[in-house]
Amino acid sequence: MSKTTYRRKAILSRIHNALNAFYLLQKIDWEYNIAESLEKILGLALEEIELDGEKTIERALIIVQNPEGEDLEVKAGWKTQGADLSFSHTVVQETFERGQAILCENAKGDPRFMNAESLKQIETLSLIAVPMQYEERSVGVFYVESESAGNVFNSDDLEFLQEFAATITPYVKFGLTHQGHVREIRKLQEAVSGRYDMGNIIGRSEAITGVFELVRIAADVDRTVLVTGESGSGKELIANAIHHNGRRKTAPFIVVDCSGLSEHLLESELFGHLKGAFTGAGNDKTGAFEEADGGTIFLDEIKDASKSLQQKLRRVLQEGEIRRVGENTSRKVDVRVICATNEDLGDRVQSGDFIQDLYYRINKFPIHVPSLKERREDIPLLVSHFLRLMDQAEPQASSTEISPDAMEALVHHDWSKNNIRQLRNTVELARDLAEGDIIDIPILERVLRIQSGESPGLLSRGPAGDDGLDPGCLVKINLSEFGSLLEKETALGVEGKRDRCETPFYRLQSEFQARAITEGLRSCRWKIRPAARLLGISPMKLRTSLKDYLEFLLRNRANDLEQAAGELDIPLEVLQKKAKDFGLESMETREEVS
Repeated sequence: MSKTTYRRKAILSRIHNALNAFYLLQKIDWEYNIAESLEKILGLALEEIELDGEKTIERALIIVQNPEGEDLEVKAGWKTQGADLSFSHTVVQETFERGQAILCENAKGDPRFMNAESLKQIETLSLIAVPMQYEERSVGVFYVESESAGNVFNSDDLEFLQEFAATITPYVKFGLTHQGHVREIRKLQEAVSGRYDMGNIIGRSEAITGVFELVRIAADVDRTVLVTGESGSGKELIANAIHHNGRRKTAPFIVVDCSGLSEHLLESELFGHLKGAFTGAGNDKTGAFEEADGGTIFLDEIKDASKSLQQKLRRVLQEGEIRRVGENTSRKVDVRVICATNEDLGDRVQSGDFIQDLYYRINKFPIHVPSLKERREDIPLLVSHFLRLMDQAEPQASSTEISPDAMEALVHHDWSKNNIRQLRNTVELARDLAEGDIIDIPILERVLRIQSGESPGLLSRGPAGDDGLDPGCLVKINLSEFGSLLEKETALGVEGKRDRCETPFYRLQSEFQARAITEGLRSCRWKIRPAARLLGISPMKLRTSLKDYLEFLLRNRANDLEQAAGELDIPLEVLQKKAKDFGLESMETREEVS
């Protein structure tokens, strides 16, 4: 082992020991402050670090994603002057997205970032940005910089700081996890008194106000409840309201979906199991009934429980005892049971699919949740509520409104497939696709076409069938071009040198992603967040995939943005804006300079 390697290992060992000691004394409570915790981690770690040549780190930051998972923000600083937490957003964003470290020995003269506005605005001579990864996922970026000529970073410093970042990342991840737990608990505590007090279960129709009265009574009497109603009608919300308005409201509320698991997995989920009870049972597991002890367990779609499991549930209700899978002894539990189903269990009893005695035990206090077609007068209230929630979560210049004729269409639409859940999805997508702050009939019709699987209008590209695709097929490969790529790959052989982005599979994958993203953007008037939601991916994934393919096109089309716009079928002015946002508008300039 070389002297340098030994010295580095000794430094990292001291850092590890210091952070272990710090975490032993950490107090995770309601006053937990993630910024203070990460600053302490950063300070303890950097006090031990020594770079070669007696160089020093003049300034360092830990930068992570904000809780909404989009923008990057500073969570800890070291030797920062006052409130100055500036950094190169271009460098940090690329480090985070690609998971690759970046060294800029001469930050302002680095040709990769000549047009980065963030670098122009900070007095930085040299910088290093290192991804902080935990279990192969990016947690954040460790960022250091220097303003003096005597502290110019080099590749050796980069290698050492990568090892340093790997050492402190688990502690940063633990801190972020603690922050998430505290934030969620606070949110739940704040929401409980408002969301589940019946006053905020939206509706004023006679059908729903009758349910409100039953919920109030059920909350007081602490009996087993059976909630029935169509899919999406709000059965879990009713169960939540019963629990949070009853004497058990400070105890756990545990939800188990009986339709989503096999018989054996569902039994383990409900009652727990012992280590070695079956293949894959590597540890003891506490079941949902034990987790809910003192509180409430909500068994959704109880109709899908097997006969064997129904027998076990009957015993729990009768004796107040559960037995873990693989265990011979019983455990007492004090749990209120609320069940839900979208079918008539009486019919299942008659057919022999549901045990009659269990049906009588869970049907002690029945509550039927009316479908949306039974309470159409509540639809305007629900629509306004959903729009208000979106305006709060994703503020716009002005609040979103819905035209009277569009509202009338929503009131008379058939929502029987998914009731309130379907209505909410429709309203949210309509807000995403609306060009301004008004949802009108054309937007609503387009949303309903998209949801039904029909052509959304703006996505069409000519008469049906002229693209040569078989019915139901989404992709057609240009076999001639793809065959040429395969021939080139064969000619290169196993030892051939080529960039990953030039390989046939990657070319096909990246082009498919880019074209799918293009159509999603077109459908959402070129807005990134709505398009990402429509496609089912994150905004960051959308940006990264489109940027990578656009960069490839420009590199292979002599940096001709107009030609790239033609190939992607994106309006030139739109692509110019996207290229600028991605930092690609300078590629032509760099090509000319080189």
